[in-house]
Amino acid sequence: MTPFTRRLFLSLLAALPTACAAPARRPQDPATRPYPHRTVTIPRATSALAGEIVSPTGMGPFPAVLLLSGSGPQDRDETVAGHRPFLLLSDAFARAGIASLRYDKRGVGSSAGDFATATITDFARDGGVAFDWLATQPEIDSDRIALLGHSEGGLTAPLAARGRNVAALVLMAGPGLPMERIIRRQTEVIAQQSGASATEIIQFDHALAEIFEVLRHAPDAVQAKPGIEAAVADLPRQVRRNFMDMLATPWGHDAVRHDPRTVLEAFPGPVLALFGAKDVQVDAIANAAALRALVQRHPAFQVQIYPGLNHLFQPSDTGSPQDYARIETTMAPEVITAIIHFLRQAFSLF
Repeated sequence: MTPFTRRLFLSLLAALPTACAAPARRPQDPATRPYPHRTVTIPRATSALAGEIVSPTGMGPFPAVLLLSGSGPQDRDETVAGHRPFLLLSDAFARAGIASLRYDKRGVGSSAGDFATATITDFARDGGVAFDWLATQPEIDSDRIALLGHSEGGLTAPLAARGRNVAALVLMAGPGLPMERIIRRQTEVIAQQSGASATEIIQFDHALAEIFEVLRHAPDAVQAKPGIEAAVADLPRQVRRNFMDMLATPWGHDAVRHDPRTVLEAFPGPVLALFGAKDVQVDAIANAAALRALVQRHPAFQVQIYPGLNHLFQPSDTGSPQDYARIETTMAPEVITAIIHFLRQAFSLF
């Protein structure tokens, strides 16, 4: 493996967040949690999801937020690179008078089920089940529940909202474009940062274009696999393996079939879409532009790009996923403030 290929491979792996066990405490982690919080089990048809409800101090019922995490085997805190952004958000919400529910993805942490075969559609269904369950809890105001999704969760949140009484959506680095364009652009930017030549970048993009063409026409992931193997045959071994692990899967076969704009256009409530200008995983300019095209037809739609913030909404010079762990800030405070302000307006808490 050449030094460049290894850097690209590691960057692409970092771009798929994975849960970490017992991360060291970060400066923004809550030192105390002086409000009610309880571990819960959310029943599903086949297996249960495990999570935690956090409530403000005082008398309910409270407005609430259901948090939906990004790609990869995420736990309820969306633990990535030693940071726990969903734990931080749940704490901030409770102190602002808003309850929250977050849960381990199926097959992760204490949740039952099979993560490896799950698709975006499956994760959206899990979000819908969690929403329906949350609406039955005595401390929750069932008419004031919002969905917050980060990254891939920004796609599953509006999918989960369909046909449900969802008060608002918050999309953090959520896709505004089809997943093919997200992944191809992500690969291009990370390859450039890793020192790839123009020829290598073109090679990767051509391979991805072939992969998505195969995925579009194959009836399932199993029948797509030979075509994907042929598309990546000339790539470096580790990059080839990474593309196979990500896309020659039920998740990859399902991902190509989603256009977030179609689902968001049908959502009737207020939407807040936030992006970091340094994000190399979900390009802020292109995805924000796609969502801003909906604003004229959807006056309750807000789109904001934050300069100097990466995919996790950390301050970053490069935006590289390899920097996530070394940055001590879990989430820029101004982003948390903006989310709470939006939710308080949506919940009529002013």
